[in-house]
Amino acid sequence: MSELIKDFYQDNIVLTGDLVVLRTLEAGDREAVFNNIYHDRKVQKYYMAPYIENIENFTMDRMIQSYRDNHFVVLAIIEKKSGQVIGMINQYNQLSTFVHYIEAGYAIGSAYWNKGYVTEALKLFMEYCFSKNVHKVYAGCFPENPASRRVMEKAGMTYEFTRLKELYYHDRYWDVIYYSKERP
Repeated sequence: MSELIKDFYQDNIVLTGDLVVLRTLEAGDREAVFNNIYHDRKVQKYYMAPYIENIENFTMDRMIQSYRDNHFVVLAIIEKKSGQVIGMINQYNQLSTFVHYIEAGYAIGSAYWNKGYVTEALKLFMEYCFSKNVHKVYAGCFPENPASRRVMEKAGMTYEFTRLKELYYHDRYWDVIYYSKERP
């Protein structure tokens, strides 16, 4: 395992901002993640994961174990004032000897949209990445999701490129707009 990977991944990450706290996702976050992401149709419009009707059909155990086994970081986004888990932010790709960038993904419940939570979470996540010598952080969104594009811009990322018809989701191909920020 490369030194970058060993230094990047930690079991108990806690990052604190003015609006949110990020911490390593735990099995006890199941209900909140279900309600705010997997059972929220507004979130499911753009977040590439299946809509799940009943919490009985939702498990996070394998997902959390897979992240741990593969040394991926996945963090709960917690609203600081209430202490409630409102979403998550995570690493989408594997670091390696030659890959020194992270692709970040994020989602929060629609009840928490447009309050600055994701922008702050993305900033905290990037600060963490850069403190661990990650060279660049990417994030992407569908053109039909301008709010996510604004999150990336407000977090200090700049437009880098668009991949045409990159992902197949909801029975169609979607373009993906990518933004990035390099370690200062």
